[in-house]
Amino acid sequence: MAGCALEVAVRDIDVVRISNPLWSRLLSALPDAVTAGGCLVVWIAPFALGPNAVKTVLLMMLMEFILVHATGFFTVIASPDGTRPAKRIAMLAALSLFYMLFVGVWAFMFHAWWPVMVFVWLVVGKVGWIFANPRGREDETGRQMVAWAYSVAAYLGGVFGGLFLPLPRLGLDDATVASLQLSMKGEWMDRPHTAIAGAVLYYTALALFKAWGGPRLPRMPRTA
Repeated sequence: MAGCALEVAVRDIDVVRISNPLWSRLLSALPDAVTAGGCLVVWIAPFALGPNAVKTVLLMMLMEFILVHATGFFTVIASPDGTRPAKRIAMLAALSLFYMLFVGVWAFMFHAWWPVMVFVWLVVGKVGWIFANPRGREDETGRQMVAWAYSVAAYLGGVFGGLFLPLPRLGLDDATVASLQLSMKGEWMDRPHTAIAGAVLYYTALALFKAWGGPRLPRMPRTA
């Protein structure tokens, strides 16, 4: 009897693939794919995208530490729960302004305004994924929690991969690093290729995950 009941319960569970139409998934993956490609170009030719390209990638990896934390809040606000879209967008804007305070500090440290543009670009990648073809709140929250957990693992994997894997320096030899005149100290500043390699790994992993759409998750049947 218990076995029959279990079989019926399992049969009634819907298996939901947390994904969207192919065009939507590819579109949401595009910002991260472009970012990964740009980081690879900087790794090979540090000045190909401008004199501040290396600093930009270093700053992006610092910002991602903040944004990975912020993604959880973005998810809660953006998930459909009956709140009007205009209100949710306003709440997202307010949260983005809060995190913009950190960006302002970095902009002051670098004596430039371009960190703001970097932050906006990274937020576009996060919010684009959150708003990509949302479902009901239960399904969407599960989808976003999977994506958030993956982004944390991908970030840590990229950081430690860049630090400990025997990756080549490519265009970032000693002479090039010395010419960058990086004012701060630390592993990423002394060996910037570790951060840039980590960025390539991280953003490539994000783009592949978003293009894939995520794993299949069980959804328990609703009771009357």
